[in-house]
Formats: sequence, C-alpha cells, structure tokens
Amino acid sequence: MTLSNTPTQQHAIMFADVSGSSALYKQVGNEKAKSIVDEAINFMVALTIVHEGTVVKTIGDEIMARFDDCAQACETACAIQHRCLKEPQLVGLSIRIGIAFGPTLLTENDVFGDTVNDAACVAHIARAGQIVLTQSVVDQLSASLLEKCQMYDSIHTKGDSSKTVIYRLLWETSLHRERAATMVMATHEVTRFIEKFQLKLTLGKREICLLPDQMPYKIGRDPEQTHLQIDNHVASRDHCHIEFRRGKYVLVDHSTNGTYVCGTDQAPIYLRREELPLQGTGAIGIGQPTDIAGEWLIQYQL
Repeated sequence: MTLSNTPTQQHAIMFADVSGSSALYKQVGNEKAKSIVDEAINFMVALTIVHEGTVVKTIGDEIMARFDDCAQACETACAIQHRCLKEPQLVGLSIRIGIAFGPTLLTENDVFGDTVNDAACVAHIARAGQIVLTQSVVDQLSASLLEKCQMYDSIHTKGDSSKTVIYRLLWETSLHRERAATMVMATHEVTRFIEKFQLKLTLGKREICLLPDQMPYKIGRDPEQTHLQIDNHVASRDHCHIEFRRGKYVLVDHSTNGTYVCGTDQAPIYLRREELPLQGTGAIGIGQPTDIAGEWLIQYQL
C-alpha cells in the first residue's frame, strides 16, 4: 500500500476504549470477560453507525471511527457513555473517548495522519467515563455543544513543539447543571466567560491576566528566558513556571532557592523542585518567604 495517491479529507476521528477490562479478566475469567467486552464493542460500533459514522477498525477493546463532522462524533461519544451506564453487565467497566478533527489520509481500510495521532493522544489522556476533545474539534461545534465543553489541560500532542488546549465534553446531564457556571466556549470566544477561568497575577503596579492557552508562563531573573522578570539575586534565571493541567493552574518550581506559596487562610508552603496547584487567592515568594518578599511579592487570584 502507498499513500502518495491517497485522498486527503477533513474528518473527525474518534477512539473509544473500554477501561477496566484488564481487571475484569482477572475477576470473572477469560471467556466471560471477553463476552462482556465484546458486547461493549458491539454497541459502540452500532451507535457509531446509527450516528452516520464509519467504523475504521476495532483494536482489542477499542474502536476507531471517522465522521464527516464533529457534531456527529460528539453525539456518538455521548450516546456511548450513556449506553455504558445503562448496561448492568458493564458494572466496573467504563469508556474513555478522544476526538480530534482535521485532514486525514484515507485508504480502503484505514485512516492515517496527524489527526489520527491527536485523537489517540487525547483518548489516552481521558480518564474512565470522560470524553476529551482537541481544540480543532471545539472550533467546529455549535453553541449548544460548546456549552458542554470545559477547558481541561494544555498538552504537547505527538510531534508538536507547542502546547495546545484540550477540552472535556461534559455529557452527564446532572453534571452539566451543576457545573454550568464554569463551562466555557472555544478559546477564541472566551471573552464572555473570562472571569470564570483566568489567572490574575499582580507584581507591584503591574497586573497580568492569563488564560490557559498562554501557558506555560515562566517567571525568573532572566528577561530573555521568562515572561515575568524578578530582578532579585535570590531568583534563579529560570525560576519557576505556571502551567494549565487537568483544569487547574499548577506552579512548578525548578530553582535553587525554591518558591514560597501562601494561600488565603493557609500556612505557607515551600517548594523546591516540586509543584503545587494554585487555588483561590494568595501570594508567591520567588526565592524568599512571602512576608519578606517586598516589591517582588506576586499576588495571584483565580
């Protein structure tokens, strides 16, 4: 097979994987476990076809499918998750799903390209019962589906040197209601909801408002290597950075003198080559405790 004459088309690629099958084989034995997993594969295949998708292949306890548009892929993923909850024989099992959108190379029996790699990547990041989408998928969705998307992490996809934001599709009805206040749209439409998930840093009179797609945000003494310069001898050249991971802002120290974090109504925490999720409001001391940081004290607010 050669790919030189293979047609390139835009598709949504979905990987859906049965999570927990290894433990199931140990609990109930090979034959019964295989029967249960096969049933899960069968209904994932059926729901893909019902939603006008094409099953490319099944790989063990996983299916790979392609769709002409992202809405079909997302609706299929939601239907699969709902069906999994209703199947009593699947107790202890769950489905994790990843979806990406973009150019693909089609052959008679397979699909190739970066979009396939991206879909596989976010499927592996997804936890049991989750649907994870790339930015390329979110950019294609209608308002009704955008309301169910929540920024989830900032990652390197395979072969990509820059980070990209990925999203969770909140398919559970009750969870959708409970978290409606924090659900967000695509990055380019984020202005309407900016107060819900921005990170605000204050250094003296300088105020910096950051969004997940601006991560990692580097702090240190060297203005060439960092975004926020701390011109103080206790700061390392590349002292620490803040990244967006699993829906949280995480401070990661890689300095000589360490970083001090003091949250509201919390005891100060000292980090040295360690990391800490930032929550609520507080202060950061670069290379020195917050109570003596003076003009180099960084205030943060989520």
